[in-house]
Parts: sequence; C-alpha cells; structure tokens
Amino acid sequence: MSSNGLRLPEPVDPVEFAADRAAEHGVPLADGLPPAAEVRSGVWVLPQPTPGNGIPQYTLSYAIFDAAGGVHLVDPGWDTDENAGRLAAFLADRGARLDDVASVTATHLHPDHLGLAERLRRETGARVQLHAHEQEAARRLAASSLTAVETATARLDGWGVPSAERDELMAVARVAATAGPRTTEVSTGVGPAGFTADLLLRDGDLLDVAGRRIEVLHTPGHTPGHLALVDHDDELLFTGDLVLPTVYPGLGLGGPADDPLGDYLRSLDRVSGYDRHEVLPGHGYRFTGIAERCADIREHHLKRSREIAALHAEHPESSVWQLAAHVSWTAGWANLHGFYRVSALSQTALHLTHLQRAEAAA
Repeated sequence: MSSNGLRLPEPVDPVEFAADRAAEHGVPLADGLPPAAEVRSGVWVLPQPTPGNGIPQYTLSYAIFDAAGGVHLVDPGWDTDENAGRLAAFLADRGARLDDVASVTATHLHPDHLGLAERLRRETGARVQLHAHEQEAARRLAASSLTAVETATARLDGWGVPSAERDELMAVARVAATAGPRTTEVSTGVGPAGFTADLLLRDGDLLDVAGRRIEVLHTPGHTPGHLALVDHDDELLFTGDLVLPTVYPGLGLGGPADDPLGDYLRSLDRVSGYDRHEVLPGHGYRFTGIAERCADIREHHLKRSREIAALHAEHPESSVWQLAAHVSWTAGWANLHGFYRVSALSQTALHLTHLQRAEAAA
C-alpha cells in the first residue's frame, strides 16, 4: 500500500486502517474511532481517545486475558473519565471487571500510554510495570530543579535560536509548563516524571501472565527506557512508539540521553527480526512486515543524517538553527511553527550528536 507515494505496511484490519487514514485527513474522532477487536484468542485491542482532539487522535491499548482469569493491560491510554469508562465497559462486555486487572505495563512514560495506570492502581490494586531505565529517566527528571520553561530556554540557547524567533517557541513550553503533570511537556517529552512503578522490568524478563510467554525487549530511542513486548506463542510484537505504521516516531523524548538516534537504529535492527509477527503499535493500525517498515524508517534517518552531515561539513560553525533552516523538511522550514519547529530543531541536534559520536569512535 502507499500514501502520497510512500509505502505503508499491510494492515491486518481494514476497518482499523480506514479509521487511521481518516484521522490523518482530519475526520472528527467520533466518525473515525475504530471498535475494539480481538487480535488473538484472549488478546484485544481497545482504541483510547486523546483528550481535546489531540494528535494522534487515539492510543491503541491492549488487553490480555490470562489463563487464571486475570487481565493485563499494555498502554492503557490517557487518564480521563471517558477512557476509564470505556475500559470498564469493554471489560464488562467480556464478562470481566476493573478489579480483574492484575497488571498494567507501559511501553514508556508518555501520558498517552501510561496515563490511566495510576488511576487503575489506586482503584484496583493493579501492579504497574516499567522498564528500569524508564524509571531512572523519570527519577532524573523529577529531581531536576529546572522548570519546563527553564529547560526550554537552555535548549533554545544551545540551538542558537535568534531572539526574534523565541516568543513563538517559548509559548509552546509555557503551555506545557502550566498544563499539569499529566500533560506531555514539550520541553522534555515526558508526562508524569515523578511516577514510581511497582515492578521494574529488564531486557529478557517474561511478564507474569498465566499461560503466556511474553518477553520484554529494551528498545531505547524514543525514550531511554522504552520497551517492546514479544508474545512468542501467538507471534505478536507490541511496539509502543518504537515502530508506527505511517509516521516516524520522535526521538529523545524522555530526558537526557547520550545518542537517542544511535539507540533507535539499534532498536530497529533488533525488532526487524520478528518479521513473522503481527505488529501491535501504540498508534495507527496493526500491520505485518516489520522488517520492511524498519528498513524504511532506517533509510529515512540515514538520509536525513547524510543531508545534515553535508550541511555541517560545508558550514561547520553554523548553529543548529542555521542548519535546520536548510534541511529539506517535508512541509518546508518556513511552514514549520510551534511544536513542529521545535521538533525539527531537536531532530537536527540529535543527528549532529549522532554524527559527532560516530566521528569520535572512528
């Protein structure tokens, strides 16, 4: 399949695919939210909407019913009354209750994935699980004495953003700084930085889900402690925001990291070996053919790296701002505003860091 000349992975569910395409073209959520669907026996996908018509419009949450009657959630979605009610109704329709939720595993700390976990833990006693590196990233962010605006100011300084251009970009950070602890902070990309999990997961661990072999993979890049899950028996791969079917996930959105792009490329290599598995992403639609999708994403980043390397070689004293202004962004630099311009600057900086580390290691 293709969209605007770009190859799209083959969808598993045409209804889910159609809803994703409609959402991308601005169709109101009420007309585009796909229904819950059974992926395999005892494994379900439940789309959970983003509040305020946010982007992406919904998170794909997953419910796994174990052999002992327990329910295990992966990425329960934003913490809203609507999503809590949707989850309760979904479980009731399948003969279960919220009290049956035994565990909640978040692929990473962003509030569109982890958000509902704290409410579920408080109301049901469910165990909340994160990768150990994600918990450490949250600890460092919580320990920081800098506000979101102060953090953003330091980043804008480092990028060489001209004073005349700062108001628009700082406005993005100010909104984030005043929106509350459950709203993604653009300055860091992290939501509830002070959150503490009940169980810390590590690479190679098996989730405690009766009757299933679900392995934890540490897949950093999007955030330092991002994880993926492999259901070996049903050949399912839960990718969170590591691999999405139609967009390129943001990188370095979990606080400081040495080389998010390098981490991400290695994570792509790791999951591309599960090409027989059905991919269950955090957004978009379920698909097959992860090896090809990973190859496409890798080439996208390598092409961008080559372009930035050439610009940097030609103008070695240029700031991140000056380099970013000459990168061939899809929408064009002049058309990038607010969050999208911050994202472009962040990507340029990440590529420069990756190139510098590669040069130092050569």
